[in-house]
Amino acid sequence: MLYQDDMGALQEAFLRDHRVLTRGLTEVVELVEEDRFREAATRAWELDAAAGAHIEFEEARFYPEVEKARGAAYVDTLYDEHQSGVEAIRALEELDTSDAVDPEQKELILKHLRRALQHAVSCGTLLSHVTAMSEEDQRDLLDALEGFRENGRRWTQLERRRR
Repeated sequence: MLYQDDMGALQEAFLRDHRVLTRGLTEVVELVEEDRFREAATRAWELDAAAGAHIEFEEARFYPEVEKARGAAYVDTLYDEHQSGVEAIRALEELDTSDAVDPEQKELILKHLRRALQHAVSCGTLLSHVTAMSEEDQRDLLDALEGFRENGRRWTQLERRRR
């Protein structure tokens, strides 16, 4: 049986991960807007590592639960928003910052970053799905999240699960 403190552990981990995502994506957006692409690429690389376990957790374990309540179309959008983050990180990694960055390329990167940021901000509302789960299911999900953290995969290393 889980005690109240244990039940809050999954919620706390979920929110902490979303704060990391939100802050990291906000920083990368600001750096790109300021044409500080080398710094943006470095920060994106750090975020790629920091977010990997949480993204993998959401896609492998949490979103199937959300889909039961919200439907496949809604969850497809969540996966696509994750993919926007991947596209932005990869684009930043591939930039040759010794040359001027094409304005269209910059806007495409910003579009992907902003979509991923909006996802990180709004995805926190999915926490209600966690609180509605049984104590056993919450413990199982927390164990899964901890397992993904031990694996340590980067966000860009995850296999796309939808579409």
